[in-house]
This record gives sequence, C-alpha cells and structure tokens, in this order.
Amino acid sequence: MASDRKRLDQVLQHIRRIKTSDYPIIQGNGFDGGYRIGERPWRDLPEASKLAILQDAVDWSGITNRDQATILLSEIDPGRITDGQRTRLIDAATVQPSYHELLSESASRGGGQDKDRRMER
Repeated sequence: MASDRKRLDQVLQHIRRIKTSDYPIIQGNGFDGGYRIGERPWRDLPEASKLAILQDAVDWSGITNRDQATILLSEIDPGRITDGQRTRLIDAATVQPSYHELLSESASRGGGQDKDRRMER
C-alpha cells in the first residue's frame, strides 16, 4: 500500500516548519550557579534529539513505514544516531516482501498446503 500523496505533502510541510524553530535546552550545572533554560536552533540539536522530535511531533498517519523511515533518514545524519536506531530505520526503508508476496512465492514453488496434502497420501 502506498502513502497518501496529500498526507506526504502535509508531513513534509510540517517537517519544514519544525526545522525553522528553536528548541529549549538546559544549560549549566548545579555546582556553580545552577541551570538556565536557553534555546537552540534545529541545526545545533543532536541527531538523536532531531529523530525523537520528528518521530513524536509529526502525525505519520497515512504514511507507510517505509516512507516514514526514508524521510527520517533524509532529515538526520544516520551516522550520528545509535546503531539500533539506524538499523531499525534502514530495515524499515528497505523494500521487503509482504506476507502476501511470500505466500504467493511459496505457492508458485509448489509449497504450502497442497504439498502437505500430497505428503499425507
């Protein structure tokens, strides 16, 4: 199933708005004067933070997992997130056969229930 084209446009527009915003950060330490809250532009955020913001702030309904992963990979530096995060995104973005396609392939090779019935006889 393909992503809804209108939803894709809305998601990309939302991401553009997200990237123009500033985000709160906590600066300082508790030893010499405490903490203060500041703001940081998108480009200065750690990649893991960018990924978390995009995954949580964007409404991904109507978007396939593959398209979501592809968009996320294009918006962050995959080399600066954890191996687990990167692997999940790459796996989701990679074309993998659907369950229906796997069943069809098995049936075309003579596998499945028909083969099992022949073995019972």
